Amino acid sequence: MKKILSIIALGAAFAFAVSCDLSEYDPNSPELSEVFSSETKLQYVLNDFYDAFPSVTGAYSSEPGKVDYFPKNAQAGRYQKGYDASASDSWGSWEKVRRLNYLINMLHAPECTVSTAAKENFEAQARLFRAYSYFGMVKEYGDVPWFDRVIGLDEPDYEYKERDSRDDVMKYILEDLDYAIAHITATSPDATCVTKEVAQFIKMRVCLYEASFRKYNGVTASVTGKAFGNYTVDALFALAAESAKALMDSGKYSLVSDYRKLFTEQKLQLSEVILGAQTSATIKGSQNNYFAYTASTDPKTLTRSFINTYLMKNGSAYTDKSGYALEGWADEMAGRDPRLAKIVRTPGYKYDGQAAVPDFNCAPLGYQVIKFCLDQPADKSTSDPDEREKCNTNSTPVFRYAEVLLSYAEAKAELDEMTDDIWAETVGAIRKRAGITDGTASTGTLTTKPTGPVDPYLKANLYKNVDDPVIMEIRRERGCELVLEGQRHDDIYRWGCGSLMKDLPWDGIVIDALDKAIDLDGDGRSDVYFCKKLPKTLETGVSYIIVNDSKNTFLTATKVGSKQQLGFVPGDGVKNVDKNSKQRYWEPKFLYDAIPYITVQEYKAKGYTITQNPGY
Repeated sequence: MKKILSIIALGAAFAFAVSCDLSEYDPNSPELSEVFSSETKLQYVLNDFYDAFPSVTGAYSSEPGKVDYFPKNAQAGRYQKGYDASASDSWGSWEKVRRLNYLINMLHAPECTVSTAAKENFEAQARLFRAYSYFGMVKEYGDVPWFDRVIGLDEPDYEYKERDSRDDVMKYILEDLDYAIAHITATSPDATCVTKEVAQFIKMRVCLYEASFRKYNGVTASVTGKAFGNYTVDALFALAAESAKALMDSGKYSLVSDYRKLFTEQKLQLSEVILGAQTSATIKGSQNNYFAYTASTDPKTLTRSFINTYLMKNGSAYTDKSGYALEGWADEMAGRDPRLAKIVRTPGYKYDGQAAVPDFNCAPLGYQVIKFCLDQPADKSTSDPDEREKCNTNSTPVFRYAEVLLSYAEAKAELDEMTDDIWAETVGAIRKRAGITDGTASTGTLTTKPTGPVDPYLKANLYKNVDDPVIMEIRRERGCELVLEGQRHDDIYRWGCGSLMKDLPWDGIVIDALDKAIDLDGDGRSDVYFCKKLPKTLETGVSYIIVNDSKNTFLTATKVGSKQQLGFVPGDGVKNVDKNSKQRYWEPKFLYDAIPYITVQEYKAKGYTITQNPGY
């Protein structure tokens, strides 16, 4: 990477610092030299960049509208029909990059008087954040201009330069991360701060994403036509495997015994969590408010098409069962991967000490998420959902060891280097923790990799571009283990499966019939009644749910055999629209967002050109 260039004069530097808010980190607004002579204040400055990571609210809140397995009334604008450059209103994290470059520059200025070791530690942290910011922009736009220093007022050629090849940008990102791995000395006893292990994790994720994105989307050159020459796909997979193995061999991490405790405990589970968001007396989450309290036209539910991918407890595929597609809620949940009962409500689940079937006002498809939630109201002092918002005391993992194992397995499988031993220490270990007891030749056992054939359900409905049973099962396991942790969008895009955004059915549980009280969990008491019109007499303790009414609901019921299956049709917030509406739409150009029209015009007005992404 280019050497960090000249440091601007102190007067101009201080003016720039104010624009970067450096003077706002301390309530006494110290002089610039005071900031750069104090390790405490420099760390305080760096702390402002932690907004790059999810808060205790969790990554799940970013998924609706951008993934295939979690319905939303309106998809994100980028994924709607007619979306173009004039509708794009975002173009990179340039302010954050500018602030980081300024900070890195100033660490080398005379005004910075902390020790050399401290400078290297702070620069390493800053470069980690810069690399992570650029990684986000590469995922969003592909090629982006790389800036590694503060832009002077007399440098329009540099400020308005053409986009650099993503291959070159990836090189710079990895150089930043390698520097961070080598020079971060900060430790984090509570797993809430960046460390060299966090940098290693990010490098693993970056390399795995880039390798599989290139492989499965056929990307071999920049949008400006420059062929990639820094890394082959296999080289990137090898770097991902190397980074994952470094974390595995560090001896610092292991899988905790209880999957659910990862997401419900007040203290982060430090043996597995590499980085997390910790709650406190003043910092709390809103998971219960999101998944358990709030009823709206947006469902808070997973889909049956995805729930079908969870194995049986004995390791066989659920979809190999005869008649699985017509099983009701209680039957489909029986004998399944025990982890499923820690992700959604299943028969026997208790909320606030009472047996609780899904609340169809919150989760109309019947798969109500409990993964991030407490099993009781987060605040019993009020019944007002708005007042209970942000009352969750449970903390949230951001980076965790299970993803390391899955990434190592995937990289080794893509390199055709998977062995039974590697399978056992990665996917096998995760399934064993989940409570799965065995497996089959198609799904793999706890100690032996799959030998085939590939699972026909996954092949037909999700991953049509996979013929290797090992890779297929790793994809299954990644989806099941990391569900709603903010990785699904990136996964389906890097796997060349973006069309799942419109193709994966938004289907729900199967019920016996409409206009009939139903005992969902088999406890002898009726729980719910689905109907197009409310009956004249309402039974106490039964929830009445309207379906197939285009005026006020998006919930449908469709005849399947002798039964009915719930479904969700996205609409415009007022009434249903047909299934081919703009609300579920995808085309290949959505691999990248558009460079905003206003940005293209700004370049043009200054006498420069920036290449637009294909299709916009």
